[in-house]
Amino acid sequence: MTSNKSKNEQLAFVRVADLQETAPIRAACFNPTGDLYAVGSNSNTIWVCELPDITAITSEQRVAPALVVDKRERLHKLPVSCLAWNPSGELIASGSNDKTIKLTKFNSSTSRLTHTEMLVKVHDGAVRDVTFMEDTSSCTSLLISGGAGDCKIYVTDCDTGVPIKALSGHTGSILSLYTWGGAMFASGSHDKTIRFWDLRSGSFIHKISPIRPDGGTSPGDLGDKLPTSVVAEHDDKVIKACWHPSKLAFISTSADKMASLWWAHPPTT
Repeated sequence: MTSNKSKNEQLAFVRVADLQETAPIRAACFNPTGDLYAVGSNSNTIWVCELPDITAITSEQRVAPALVVDKRERLHKLPVSCLAWNPSGELIASGSNDKTIKLTKFNSSTSRLTHTEMLVKVHDGAVRDVTFMEDTSSCTSLLISGGAGDCKIYVTDCDTGVPIKALSGHTGSILSLYTWGGAMFASGSHDKTIRFWDLRSGSFIHKISPIRPDGGTSPGDLGDKLPTSVVAEHDDKVIKACWHPSKLAFISTSADKMASLWWAHPPTT
């Protein structure tokens, strides 16, 4: 995590809740309202946890066990590598090293995963990231997914589980996806590029490469080091970190078999 604030202004983050697993934890996401979060692990399990009711954070905050409200074991045959909640909070997508995606209905009133699942098999390699978009013309959810194998990004209709687009352009595994609404999204790849896509055009509309052919950096100094500060630590490599949708809080997952919830508090004087 990075901060542009000066040392005197920098927020500190306190670990407030831990989920201890028996295997490394790879995936995490918040639901749209931020009152729940889900994590997925190498034990092929998804956990759904409730955000604790925290009104005041202190530097002496005691770490509590995560408030688990639901758990689904053996959802996939291999580790859960990525998770995403759709904008209505009624559907969770999970991607796996088993090359599949599961779309699982979520009951928001009971905070429970239902047993209504849809299997999506479009990738020929491990699925590395998933994200949702809303098709405003038909008022349905679309799933954007990418990973290893053919290096294509697939757009799937969540009502039918049928892929409607296969987008080519990357020459390496897709590692990350991000959408901000509308018909556009961005992808990051092992091929060292970031591409911006517009579903209305059916292809990428812009590509950012950090290194120019002459060895220099592209506009925006993507090759330069950014100012950073350590705000959270694990006992092994950190695999995933994601921000809360509205609070100064985030989840981190690690190979140390822990998913931790961190919350900001003003620095002590």
